[in-house]
Amino acid sequence: MTETTVTIIGWLGFIFCTVAYLLLNVKVLRFDGALYQTLNVIGGLGLVISAFYFADTPNLAANGMWVLIGLFGLARYSRRGGRSGRSNRVTDT
Repeated sequence: MTETTVTIIGWLGFIFCTVAYLLLNVKVLRFDGALYQTLNVIGGLGLVISAFYFADTPNLAANGMWVLIGLFGLARYSRRGGRSGRSNRVTDT
């Protein structure tokens, strides 16, 4: 891979993670939903690839954990049969 390709992958990772967090905060997505976790996993992988290529070890570790946490969330979601166990409607608590 070229440096330009890796840089683009890193920026896409940043965009995916940021959009997921934005949509969570404007209550379009739920933290326990598959889409939120998927966006985080894809974004985290992009950032991991970039960090690995550029030998940015702290960033690699942080985003590697982000990916693992997202995969854990997806696994929990899939074990429940795709349902969060709660209403699909997002409300303040």
